[in-house]
Amino acid sequence: MASEYQPPLPPAPQQQKSKALPWVLGGCAVLLLGAIVLGVGGYGYYRWRNAKAANDNSNAEPTRGSQPHESATSTESNSANSNQSSAQASGAGTPTTWEATASSLTGDDGKGFTLTCSPGGTAHSVWGSGIYTSDSSICTAAVHAGLITYERGGTVTIELRPGRPIYGASERNGVTSSPYGAFRRSFVFPSTKESEQKEAVPDDVTLILWNTPGTILAYEAGKTHKFKCPAKGKEGAVWGTDVYTADSSICPAAVHAGQINLENGGTVTIELRPGQASYQGTTRNGVKTNEYGAYAHSFVFR
Repeated sequence: MASEYQPPLPPAPQQQKSKALPWVLGGCAVLLLGAIVLGVGGYGYYRWRNAKAANDNSNAEPTRGSQPHESATSTESNSANSNQSSAQASGAGTPTTWEATASSLTGDDGKGFTLTCSPGGTAHSVWGSGIYTSDSSICTAAVHAGLITYERGGTVTIELRPGRPIYGASERNGVTSSPYGAFRRSFVFPSTKESEQKEAVPDDVTLILWNTPGTILAYEAGKTHKFKCPAKGKEGAVWGTDVYTADSSICPAAVHAGQINLENGGTVTIELRPGQASYQGTTRNGVKTNEYGAYAHSFVFR
């Protein structure tokens, strides 16, 4: 067994300073070299990690509002429009995916595009009813409009439109679209104009669902909006009596206020109001509302 290590005796007091200085300097040099190596290695790892994160994020599905297609390079946009022009010249639709939106299409308002959705499609997000936000799935919106089915797919033509201050929502052909506030661009299916006459509503009326809240609107005190609630309604979350919190469901609140009924639905007009210090809950016309404290914005029925 090796003998236990015995440290050397310390130098004489008068030599301590002269011998300790080189040792300290040598140790500092080693530590400095180690720091440089670690720093370079750490920086390399940092760049690798960020590069990997960027690569991973490039494959992630974007969230609403990011508009990834509108930031596509001009080469990609020109290629897409070139393929579209060639397809239209030959009388065929440009093949497109069910995830694709109109945000990647360039052109003035009124320009049309013919696209072909593949069979065996799956549902993707849609905002609007009849007029859709440009970041809605074109193929899913086409199913909503009754032009194609998920199983068979098909060819559809869309037309670019300006943005709107509000987009409605409805349940059609197995697709439930969502409402939305102001959005910068839209699209429609021109071929649905005649087929939708039976469900047509005036331009100043927006179709909504029974759970659509007043918070989809940009707040402007005194501003009025008209909505159409579908028949066969159901209760929803409502706070207040006569004056309702802005996040209350509009249609159930309208039933509570005696404007419409659950069975038939109907058209209602709301007026945006400032908030109140408190909201009283009551039961009216089969709808029970909740009480609440201070809330920033509210609405009433006109």
